[in-house]
Amino acid sequence: MYEHLLVALDGSAAAERVLEHAEALASAFESTVTLLRATLSTAMVVAESAVGDTSIGEVAPTMDPQPVVDADHSAAVDYLNGVAARMRLRNLNVTVETPQGPADAVIVERASALNVRLILMTSHGRSGLGRMVFGSVSAAVLRHATCPVLLVRISHADETVSST
Repeated sequence: MYEHLLVALDGSAAAERVLEHAEALASAFESTVTLLRATLSTAMVVAESAVGDTSIGEVAPTMDPQPVVDADHSAAVDYLNGVAARMRLRNLNVTVETPQGPADAVIVERASALNVRLILMTSHGRSGLGRMVFGSVSAAVLRHATCPVLLVRISHADETVSST
C-alpha cells in the first residue's frame, strides 16, 4: 500500500516530529523512505539579493550566488544523511534528495516523479492572516499532490525544541 514514502524536512527539530510516523509506516509496510529537503537555486538567491530600497533609487549590489547555493546544498546533504543514518539503524531503506527550488513545488514534483504513495510532513497549522503573510507549504502540497499527504501539526512550543 505504502511502498514509497516521501518525508519533507526543512532542517528543524519541529519538522522532525513527522519522523516517528514515517518510521512506523515504513516498518509496517516495508516502505522505501525518501527524505527530501528543498534547497536554494541560483535564481532564488539572485531574486532575494536583488531587493533594494527602490524608493530612493538604491540598487542592490551584485553578488555571486553560487557560494550561497553551494553552502545550502552542502548543509542539506549533511543534515539528511544524518537523519537517514539514524533511520537505517532501524533497518529502514532510506534515500535522500536535495533538489533546488521552492519547497512546495519540489515536494509535489519529486513525489510524482518517484511514484510516491504517501507524502509526510509537518504543518504549523496557521490560518487566516498568518497563512496569508507566511504562506503555507503544506497547503500548497495538499492542493497539488497526486497522492495522499499525512500532515503532523506542530505548535509554536514544538518549534523551539532542540534537536540535540
